[in-house]
Amino acid sequence: MPLQTLNPASVSRAPLPLPLPRRHPPQPFPHLPPRRRLAGGAVRPRAAVAVAVSGAVNDEARWRPPPGAREGKATDLATLGNLCVDVVLSVPCLPPAQRDERLAYMEGLAASPPDQKYWEAGGNCNLAFAAARLGLRCSTLGHVGEEVYGKFLLDVLQAEGISVVGMLENTDATACRHAYETLLCWVLVDPFQRHGFCSRADFSKEPAFSWIQKLPAETKTAIHHSKILFSNGYAFDEFSPDVIASAIDCAIDAGTSVFFDPGPRGRSLLNGNLDEQRALEHALRLSDVLLLTSDEAESLTNIQNPIEAGQELLRRGIRTKWVVIKMGSKGSIMITESAVSCVPSFKIRVVDTVGCGDSFTAAIAFGFLHNLPAISTLALANAVGAATATGCGAGRNVAHLDKVLHLLRESDINEEETTWTELIEGCSACPEVSVLSKTPINGVSKPFVNVVPVCGVVTDLLSMLEVAPERSAVQA
Repeated sequence: MPLQTLNPASVSRAPLPLPLPRRHPPQPFPHLPPRRRLAGGAVRPRAAVAVAVSGAVNDEARWRPPPGAREGKATDLATLGNLCVDVVLSVPCLPPAQRDERLAYMEGLAASPPDQKYWEAGGNCNLAFAAARLGLRCSTLGHVGEEVYGKFLLDVLQAEGISVVGMLENTDATACRHAYETLLCWVLVDPFQRHGFCSRADFSKEPAFSWIQKLPAETKTAIHHSKILFSNGYAFDEFSPDVIASAIDCAIDAGTSVFFDPGPRGRSLLNGNLDEQRALEHALRLSDVLLLTSDEAESLTNIQNPIEAGQELLRRGIRTKWVVIKMGSKGSIMITESAVSCVPSFKIRVVDTVGCGDSFTAAIAFGFLHNLPAISTLALANAVGAATATGCGAGRNVAHLDKVLHLLRESDINEEETTWTELIEGCSACPEVSVLSKTPINGVSKPFVNVVPVCGVVTDLLSMLEVAPERSAVQA
């Protein structure tokens, strides 16, 4: 969701192998313009993003992490930006669609800030909470203001055992107080449990923290000390494309793996200005792991079949090891260089889907760091996402480990073989395919489909997770 700042003044009253070699050279993403050149025909400097992709294509060896690059790193997962406070309110109706009416609606909300009991840590905090509850050591990199919202956010993160690395460096915070306040987003829920999101960023063309011109030294150090750097499309609502590309470059140079989830912003970035398009391409090509919904994968590739769309993203990538496609209530798919893995969702009573994608990503990071098989990683990710969906709201309400273990022990997965059969049959060039199932899948004519029994996968996951202490200070 887009995020921006609101004035809170009135509240004061109250070890992995090297990347596999590509069988095909990376191809440009559709509709991207050629590299921009300066007067006289000179290419834009590397700091301006445009060179980053072409340079990587011509010098693929640079992007290979040195052996043992992740050894000695104190942090498992660092998130870039998107630190915000969600104000969750029940409303009779969602915000109007018209711009002026929507702005007036939001101004009315901001005029009388609600009690702190309606506040919750949002954005990438959801991912950090879920990952910490799986035993990962997490840090968040971003800007948090000094006002009451910022203090709330810092207190919540500290209570969950998550460190915060600020990005306010060599900046006069008194020059424009409004620009340095904590991000705030209104999360609105109508009587039908439909969600709407409202923030000032909906009405601004500039990133919220456009005053951050370059990656601060402390942020670079934190990236160097992390095994994974996660970023998503919402980072573009806060930082310039150059800053985001610099963070990815910093991670690669440090041997830190890069996770990127374009999210709903992917489509608008693909059709955005030149620097946004270049930075999106930079992230898609140079990430170790890409995470997308099936709709998002289609929007970036113009390919409807999610397996084929994932294969196309993998083919275009330079460092990409995993492309993970989130299929919603159907489950999830992982595409690698040599295989496709499909895992159905768990049967649950859905209460609230906010934060499910973040929780899912946390488990993907866990599987990546622990070198789990693809089918096991997806099973865990589906379980963590489903466990969050059984609760109300995100933030500190994302799933705790005990809920995840309960779902795994029950192993009640949706056996809709038609979904996987259609996807596999519709894929023109499918490598070995593995499908998690309780029962054999009939009707698939391709001989390379491997049906993996859910009991064995769950047994292995439980043996690992049941002895792993939950790092969060808040217990279920």
